[in-house]
Amino acid sequence: MNNNKLNIALIKFSALGDLAMIEPYIKLLTQKYNLTLVTSKIGYEYYKDIDNLNFILINNKNSILENIVTFFKLYSFDKIIDLQGNDRSKILTFTKKNNLYSNYVKSYFIKNLKCNLIKEKSNFHLYVYSILNEFISDEELVKNNSFKERTPNYIVLNCGSSEKWKSKRLPIEKWSQISEILYNKYKLPFYLTGDSSEVKYLKELSKYIKGEYQIFAGKTSLIELKQILKNAYLTISTDSAAMHISSVYGTPTIGLFGATNWLRSAPFGSWSTVVYDKKYFKDNIPLEKNSREVDNKFYENINIEEALEKIDKYL
Repeated sequence: MNNNKLNIALIKFSALGDLAMIEPYIKLLTQKYNLTLVTSKIGYEYYKDIDNLNFILINNKNSILENIVTFFKLYSFDKIIDLQGNDRSKILTFTKKNNLYSNYVKSYFIKNLKCNLIKEKSNFHLYVYSILNEFISDEELVKNNSFKERTPNYIVLNCGSSEKWKSKRLPIEKWSQISEILYNKYKLPFYLTGDSSEVKYLKELSKYIKGEYQIFAGKTSLIELKQILKNAYLTISTDSAAMHISSVYGTPTIGLFGATNWLRSAPFGSWSTVVYDKKYFKDNIPLEKNSREVDNKFYENINIEEALEKIDKYL
């Protein structure tokens, strides 16, 4: 540990998508500070391949006593950044108010905040950046996340979602249409990604994919999934961790939205974009609350070609 650098603890337990979204900031912070990530087991599994990053693990079911033990570990840090903002993280940080940077950020505070890689003012990334802009600059973020030209090798289709969020899944015929457009345009094979709970769904869906494909769902570790997404030519994904992983690694990424809020969860970087059904969402405003109701009307008129045009210069 470099004793000339500030010792910073950053708190983020879950969920996997949100953990992935903060990777560009984690990597930059580790270059400038002695950074310790206070996280869950899944956070450790996701970030264990990052150099110069220390960990304090906390179980989501920890008792108050176990949280207090973690609090004493945190007490010696120069600064604490709370990107979780729940009761548990507030318990851990309640005596560090003078050195605490919290994700409770009022809209007027970020109204005029700008970052070249962050396009939407209501985007999750803007809120994170509003907390971290004392520690990292826009220039540093851009320098560390520049786009690199990619080899036309394969396209990732991340079609599924957890059982809890089946509402994020597009109708199978829509995936057939998307794959046909992509295959006609790029003539590349498809890699279908997901976790073990999505294998059955993806095997059924794969019957309607136009072009060559391989199913990787349930066959990869988190680190292996990151490599697949990092090396892809293009990723098309539902609102999911895979979408965020892909975008933070500089892969051109199109997020497909309907049941969830694309303003909050848009993928990272100018090489990424979102697409939603503009006939259903006539005012370009997402649902007031994310919906778990499976409703194919969210996705009937999604136009993938419109999204491809937006990121055409990266392909």
